[in-house]
Amino acid sequence: MIIGVTGGSGTGKSTLSKMFGYPVINADEVYHEILDKDINLQKELDANFGTHSRPELAKIVFHDAEKLNLLNQITHHYIIEEIESRIHGDVVIDAAVLFESGLDQQCEKTIALVASNNIRLKRIMERDNLTEEAAHDRLSAQQSDEYYIRHADYVIINDGTEKELLEHAQRLQHQLYSRVAIYGGTFDPPTLGHLDVIRRASRLFDKLYVVALVNHDKKPAFELDERIEMLRSITGDLTNVNVAQFDGLLAEYAYMVGAHYSVRGVRSGFDMDYERPLFEFNSIIAADHHEGYELDTIFIPTTLENFDTSSSNIRILLNAGALKTAARYIDPRIMDLIEARYPNKN
Repeated sequence: MIIGVTGGSGTGKSTLSKMFGYPVINADEVYHEILDKDINLQKELDANFGTHSRPELAKIVFHDAEKLNLLNQITHHYIIEEIESRIHGDVVIDAAVLFESGLDQQCEKTIALVASNNIRLKRIMERDNLTEEAAHDRLSAQQSDEYYIRHADYVIINDGTEKELLEHAQRLQHQLYSRVAIYGGTFDPPTLGHLDVIRRASRLFDKLYVVALVNHDKKPAFELDERIEMLRSITGDLTNVNVAQFDGLLAEYAYMVGAHYSVRGVRSGFDMDYERPLFEFNSIIAADHHEGYELDTIFIPTTLENFDTSSSNIRILLNAGALKTAARYIDPRIMDLIEARYPNKN
């Protein structure tokens, strides 16, 4: 899903954008990047304004609506083109001018944040070290709450704390997806057994988060960014699967994304005996930390062909140089990355 988040300064756009567990494309950051590197954009701005310096452009357009409109006409094309090139799977587009630029046309759902002027003033004065007068001038130049309410699919009033904003985000998650689950593990490396569980779980839920967890008690064979890359490679065809990483308790991540189900694959009665206490443990953590939040576990038995598949066994094979044998348990789409790390001796 592509979600657009917008609102005026000090409403909490960037904070909310990070709460969905998706990669975030920040339109302001994209603008800054292309302004520094895109020669065609620089030439077009120089021709119309005599400069392509951001501070100088800001001074020129700040009190001149006609010139601001011209600046937007020139830059929005470049920004949209760059953002479109970065959209891969589920993302959040964080853009103050989501509707004005036409970026909302890329989004399946749009969310606007609004907040009281006095709260917004305080936030941006503290964040940007502005005087009250400068902060007031900035707000005066922006769209009204009514504008966002009229255009957005959902509106959040963000006058409270970050915790309250998270609760708003979670309620919204439930509206967007009624059945959300997480599948957590180290995935070191991801196996065909993992992929089998992911595929079957993706048919049960509207949204499945596959979460590579940081375990500080283990030294993984593959770095976290490598495991994320491999997981994304093997799940790219599953449109309702989102790959993420998290350093913390699984129950905490479930709460963050509004998931009430944790998926676990089990191969035997031994696995079930091992997983059952973890299920109880995660349920207790979720309920204790977040006022009765419910987290259930769904156990998915492995298929016969994946009965003997485990990451630990694969690591033994890889360390022994038995790459050909290890390849029987690994998706071909990630073999290049694994072969680059482990030489084949068989």
